[in-house]
Amino acid sequence: MRPYAVQPPPATAAAAAPRAYPAAAAPPQPPYPGRAQPVPQQQQAYAAPTTPVPPGTLPPGTVVHVGDCIVTVERFLSEGGFAHVYLATSTVPLPKGAPNATTRHVLKRMVVPDKRGVAEVGKEVEVMRQLKNHPKIVNMIEASVADLPGGVDGSKGYEIYILMEWCQGGGIIDMMNTRLQNRLTEGEILKIFSDVVEASCPPAVAHMHYQDPPLIHRDLKVENILLTPPQTYKLCDFGSTTKPLPRDKVPTTVEGIQKIELEINKTTTLQYRAPELVDVWGRKGYDEKIDIWALGVFLYKLCFYTTPFEEHGPLAILNAQYKFPPYPAYSGQIRALIASMLQERASQRPNIYQVHEAVCKLRGSQIRLENASCM
Repeated sequence: MRPYAVQPPPATAAAAAPRAYPAAAAPPQPPYPGRAQPVPQQQQAYAAPTTPVPPGTLPPGTVVHVGDCIVTVERFLSEGGFAHVYLATSTVPLPKGAPNATTRHVLKRMVVPDKRGVAEVGKEVEVMRQLKNHPKIVNMIEASVADLPGGVDGSKGYEIYILMEWCQGGGIIDMMNTRLQNRLTEGEILKIFSDVVEASCPPAVAHMHYQDPPLIHRDLKVENILLTPPQTYKLCDFGSTTKPLPRDKVPTTVEGIQKIELEINKTTTLQYRAPELVDVWGRKGYDEKIDIWALGVFLYKLCFYTTPFEEHGPLAILNAQYKFPPYPAYSGQIRALIASMLQERASQRPNIYQVHEAVCKLRGSQIRLENASCM
């Protein structure tokens, strides 16, 4: 699906509130070493914009309806792909008899040219619905879709809104950029990592892996972890979420494998890809263990402010070849945890429970998760 430039809504569309994004039982069908990386624009959704406001953005004061929520745009925050992101004030209906609550949220606006684009975004919406109200996952408040006249090549386009929780602390990549000289301590690193893996019950990633069938985030990285005061870290961005692809379900045709390769290139980040995603022609398929590999890269970057495969790329990933920098000096236990997750063979990587167990031992905290293999 090609990006579609965001256009201002037509004047006549203001009178018609967009319909709520339909709920469904199933998703719709249709580097530099030594310092943290700059924050991509699409991940700067919780801080003031650092780039000029692009054309086609909603001006401050614009009022839109997202489901039953009345949303007033405060300011533009960022853009990425075919989405514009805003800080907004929302009036959210409460149970009968209670006054409506007004609070700040993040509004994500996307314009897509056709129903296929709606279905693509619909998958993300359905995943966020499925994971709603988890304490370590950025919460979706509401979503809606509306028709737009015009569109690409004269066809009708669609406008999609997703209203989400506002994480006031920004991203952990921002915090890392303020700690270039005074690096994160091992305790701080394990706190962040545990919030992603094991701090709540059920944990964020484990909550996804324990679904039936399992949900694979597929784009776990530092840029997708946000902070809410005083010190809670939350997982966001579920646009790449997928389900396992068993080996016997991998296409046998060149066209089929090329299609999978194209999708992986579109929805994942190279430096966090597991070997089985880098070499799809090996026809190994994939499962939740690609998230475990990404968690290994994530933990490595929290420690060393770079990824283990930054310099040597795909070949190093395929062979799981990397080194630990001499500085900063972290314990052998945290290095062993990273190494356990960065195993070339998926079968040799721990599952999410085993990662959770290892983190609990390092932190001296209680194991709060049941082992899915024993359930």
